[in-house]
Formats: sequence, C-alpha cells, structure tokens
Amino acid sequence: MSRGTIALAIALTLLAAPTTASSSPAAHPTSPAAVTSTLDGTKVLPIRSRWIVHPNILEAQVAEVDFLIDGKLHWREQTAPYVYGGSYHGGNDGFLITTWLTPGEHNFTATVTDLKGNKTEDTVTARVLPSPQPPAALAGTWTRVVTAQDAQKAAPQYGGSPPVGSWKLVFDRVGAWELTPTKVGVGILDEYDAEPGILHVYAPIQFTPPTNTPGQAGISKFGHHIITSGGTDCTNAGPFGTYRWAITGNTLTLTAIHEGCPDRGAVWEGTWTRTKT
Repeated sequence: MSRGTIALAIALTLLAAPTTASSSPAAHPTSPAAVTSTLDGTKVLPIRSRWIVHPNILEAQVAEVDFLIDGKLHWREQTAPYVYGGSYHGGNDGFLITTWLTPGEHNFTATVTDLKGNKTEDTVTARVLPSPQPPAALAGTWTRVVTAQDAQKAAPQYGGSPPVGSWKLVFDRVGAWELTPTKVGVGILDEYDAEPGILHVYAPIQFTPPTNTPGQAGISKFGHHIITSGGTDCTNAGPFGTYRWAITGNTLTLTAIHEGCPDRGAVWEGTWTRTKT
C-alpha cells in the first residue's frame, strides 16, 4: 500500500469516528457535575452573609436547590438566583444569619437536583462566631398594646394589618422576637444590631424552608409559633428598619428613623413596658 493510500485511509477513519464534543457538559449540560457557592473557601462566617449557589447546568434543567445546615434542610429554592433566605421567586437576595447557631464549626451543604433526579453537593465547613448579647438595659421582654390606630400604619400588601392587643418584644442574643397577642400565638424573629440609642433591624431569621401554606414554617418559642418564612415583616430578604431607642425606668421608647416595612413599624414604634415574663 502506498503512502498516499495509507494517508487517505487514516483521513477517512478520522472523519468517520464519532465525536463527543456535542454531548460535553459545557455544551449541553445534562447533570450538575459541579456546584459552587459564595461560601466556598470560607473558614469563619460572619453573623450575616450571602449564601448563593451556582449550579453548572442551565436553569431550565434545575429541579431545586436545597440548603442544609448540619444535614438538616433549612431553605429550598426552585428559581434562580438560588439564594438562602431569598424571596420565593428570586426577587430579592436574602441572608444567612447565624445568631441562632451554637458557636463552633458547622457544615453548610448546597444540594442541586436536576430534572432527572441527579444530585450534586457542595459542602463548606466553617466556624460560627458567638453572637453578641444585647445591651443590658435593652435585654429581656417588653410589652405594649398595639391599637387600631397603630395597625392603620401597616401595609396590607404585606399580608394584612397586625392584630391589635398586647404584643411582646423580646431582645436576646438570637434576635428580636415579636410575639402577637393571639392565644394561638405567632411571631417573627428579626436580626438586629444594637448601638447606643440606635437599633438596626434586618430580615426575619430563617430556621426552616418556606412552605406553600403561609405561616406553617417555623419553631415554637415563648409559647408562640415563630414564623420563619416571611410574614408580617414583609419578605425574607427585608426591607430593613432603623430606630432610636431610649429607656427610662421600665419604659422603652422606640422611634422609627427609617422603616422599610410598615407592618413592623406599626408594632414596634411606640412605648413599651418591661415585663418579667
């Protein structure tokens, strides 16, 4: 066989060989072969941070993204961007708030499931710092009566006006617990920063994933069911509020400087009385 014949045979063989380029994950991803997140490389978590997951497949191929802390499901997103504590349909970025976790190392796992049921995980082990205690003068339980006039300050588009009656507001290292006057109590837990005379209030803290039934996701605390998937405090991602606070004897006065959530303002702004319960 001549050299020309050999070269022609080789060329024909190469042309006839099947190519796999069109089926590569980069061109036509079929399963989440890799997942990254904004926590990658983090050794110590701040009290408030963004946890955003980036699958390497197209959004149309993602069935859901689950956010687990120490192996327990705490948030679920089915629409990009995949943000822990975000609004249900990707409208706002939320926060991973760690005040409720014990200090020390915890595992933060993002699990991506595609439409075929394939799962891929990204796990970060990071240390959580102790959350600060509130100022001694502010710590503890406060109560005030929310009137019909107060409730009129609320924004119905965020789930209706808060119920009138005796509310409680508890400040501890985890957050600010708002407890409604209803017998089957519900409430909201907000993260906050306390400075001398100033309170910065952030989004509701998330313990559990959102559900299709409003008010179902939460925990029991202080004899109330604490809603942890949004609710009367607008959305999981905020908005935020800033208040002046002043204490005289057993009286706490909260005055709004800025409040992005009228529902929270309707409850918070006013005069509170310290209680031992």
